[in-house]
Amino acid sequence: MCELTVYLLKGNSRERAMEGVVRLMAHNGKVLMEGIFGDSMEVEGRLADVDIMSQSANIIAN
Repeated sequence: MCELTVYLLKGNSRERAMEGVVRLMAHNGKVLMEGIFGDSMEVEGRLADVDIMSQSANIIAN
């Protein structure tokens, strides 16, 4: 499977927000992440990029 590890970018730092992400939804300044086991997490920010080859995504925090 192609689960993503999602990172939150805050200034010069990059923090792991969630692993095993299978769905990303951006809406009204927030990004909702849904995991392979039904878990979810919402963060304020905007989606910067998704890299399928490295199985990662970056969100720029507000």
